[in-house]
Amino acid sequence: MIDKITLRLPRGIDIGDRVERMNRTDEHTYYGAIGNMKITHTIGGLRIVGSIAKYLQGENITPLTREQGVAAAIQKLEAATGLDLQAAELTGVECGASIILPEKPHEYLRQFGKASRLKRNVIDTADGIETVNYYSETGTYKFTAYDKTKEAKKKRMPIPALFANKNVLRLEYAITKRRGIIHNFKRTLTAHDLYDHDIYRRLQALFYEAYKDIEKLGRYVFVDISKSITPARLTELEAEKHRQSCPAEHEAYLQTLKESGALSAKSVERIRAKERKAGRDYAISDKHQLIAELDRRVKQEAFNGA
Repeated sequence: MIDKITLRLPRGIDIGDRVERMNRTDEHTYYGAIGNMKITHTIGGLRIVGSIAKYLQGENITPLTREQGVAAAIQKLEAATGLDLQAAELTGVECGASIILPEKPHEYLRQFGKASRLKRNVIDTADGIETVNYYSETGTYKFTAYDKTKEAKKKRMPIPALFANKNVLRLEYAITKRRGIIHNFKRTLTAHDLYDHDIYRRLQALFYEAYKDIEKLGRYVFVDISKSITPARLTELEAEKHRQSCPAEHEAYLQTLKESGALSAKSVERIRAKERKAGRDYAISDKHQLIAELDRRVKQEAFNGA
């Protein structure tokens, strides 16, 4: 589950004699790597960034377990750097899950709608949606969903036998700044905290909460004949059915209305809030079959390895 991390150590610590491919720009500044972990040394201190999954096993498709994976990676990094990473403050952490699915990842990604707390950006290609990014305005939080097999092939990363020739959707949740760590854990964390049981479980919960906060579209909206339907209610149902089945067209329509001045920014936000509520509250809608399967697999993967 835990993948990329960012560690900061105080000034006065120098591991230049252990750094590979080192480049020095002045007497205080150099950068290089230890394995895939990037090392940056400045007058302000030492910074270590990279995927501990790749560092330990050469790829980050297979998730690390807490004790046999994360702990082993930290211990290996300590041996390579000669540092006690209990003194290394965690300023960024990313949790990831690789989900094997029956259909191509873009079939699921096209159902990913807006999130209530994060902005959304879509990378679309001739082969379909390749990546959906969610991020906070401050850049403190990120959630990314993408086709992991495509990414691994582009980067020539080895694909483990379990995932070979499979449809693999990668989901990643990241806290990228120190203040995000403190906000969620009420204190600073060190590298060794990453394999503490309670901390690890909290990171798993944050990952799952971020996934659940993303609206999933493509549901079938139908009429429950056990309840009376007013003309106004029927209009709402038809509008929701269109929004669920044609999300891109709906977004384009709202954008056109906003740019033409027919809708104010405040009105658009009220519409967004109403849509988010509708997405949660419609008891008379079926979940998209693909999303139902994805929800089940994500919940299963999110809490593995603790």
